[in-house]
Amino acid sequence: MSNAERHDLEWTSEQVRRFWDYHSGNPALVGQYFAGTVGRSLLRFVEKHIQIGTAVDVGCGGGDLMLFLMQRGHDVYGVDQSPVTVEGINDRFAGLGHFKGATVGTDRLSDGIADTVFLVEVVEHLDDAALNNSLDEARRLLKPGGHLVLTTPNEEDLEASKIQCPNCLAVFHQVQHVRSWSAETLSRRVSLQGFETRVSKPTALTRYDGAFDSAYRLFYYLRRRRHRPNLIYIGTRTG
Repeated sequence: MSNAERHDLEWTSEQVRRFWDYHSGNPALVGQYFAGTVGRSLLRFVEKHIQIGTAVDVGCGGGDLMLFLMQRGHDVYGVDQSPVTVEGINDRFAGLGHFKGATVGTDRLSDGIADTVFLVEVVEHLDDAALNNSLDEARRLLKPGGHLVLTTPNEEDLEASKIQCPNCLAVFHQVQHVRSWSAETLSRRVSLQGFETRVSKPTALTRYDGAFDSAYRLFYYLRRRRHRPNLIYIGTRTG
């Protein structure tokens, strides 16, 4: 087949839904969710900068970050675009006192219900329209002075993770990333929609908590000073 037949996949909302429905429904992939592997380390980082309070996890996936938040005593709402994912979350956490329910999209959640909104490994998946809507909705859900927490790969080389479908020759990122962020570009972009940056910095999140988290992070920095793989943004809702 000729190179002319190759093409970049332009993701539609239906394709994105099918892609993540498959991930959610495949038990072999459950352990690969970002929040499940480094969620404790992320929360430890966040707690050094803000008080979390009542949280909404947008793009909650398997619900691991929600579980870690509830274990820390926080009331938590979950949001995802995949009905399969949302059904699984509601079954998983049914009856837990800090669980406030999971919904498909944010439409049914009230204004100002959250002290903190998390979008963990979400913004790299969004086109312009979806990004605008997600940030607007995050701001709507937050109380005045509430906080937005974003994570994303730090300065990811998108081309290095692309694959090609052998049937249709569509080229796409293997986990559906469509954009790459730096600390500067992320802070500047989010500020356009009513947030003031508190923190926007690269770091290295770990699988650990407490002293093991600190020790691993120090070891990582000493061994690999040039690149820190995780980017964390914390902003405050203005107005």
